[in-house]
Amino acid sequence: MKRHSPPVRLILPLGLFTLAVLAAVGCKDSGHATSGASLITLTEANFQTEVLSSAQPVLVDFWATWCGPCKRIAPVVAELAGEYQGRAKVAKLDVDTAPTLAQKYGIQSIPALLFFKDGKVIDQCVGVVSKGELQGKLDKLLPVKGNTSAR
Repeated sequence: MKRHSPPVRLILPLGLFTLAVLAAVGCKDSGHATSGASLITLTEANFQTEVLSSAQPVLVDFWATWCGPCKRIAPVVAELAGEYQGRAKVAKLDVDTAPTLAQKYGIQSIPALLFFKDGKVIDQCVGVVSKGELQGKLDKLLPVKGNTSAR
């Protein structure tokens, strides 16, 4: 009986492709990749300082390790953290480790992305949304160049 196995010459390229994909999107046990130090991990202990008292606008990604859609949007959130570094904060909050905050902000579905300015929720998105939509919402919270007020 003839065995049907993939040709050996295909196994190595497939393995290299898989490693390249994992490196590109990030691969962590939590499933919520981070990109450098610009993505802030929130807790109930640092939420006041990092979000509510922040002089910069803050995008907070409410997520959980078991959430498939959260894992899909994680690389986008990590990219935004790098792109907006110095202009806005981008943070993540695991709803399982901070249930009080999730309840306070009425989080019923995740991923839930809340946009804060001056300690208040200004906008929000629920579910997997495009990077462009998130950028548009963040850009509206940034000061206009040459002016200190928001658009």
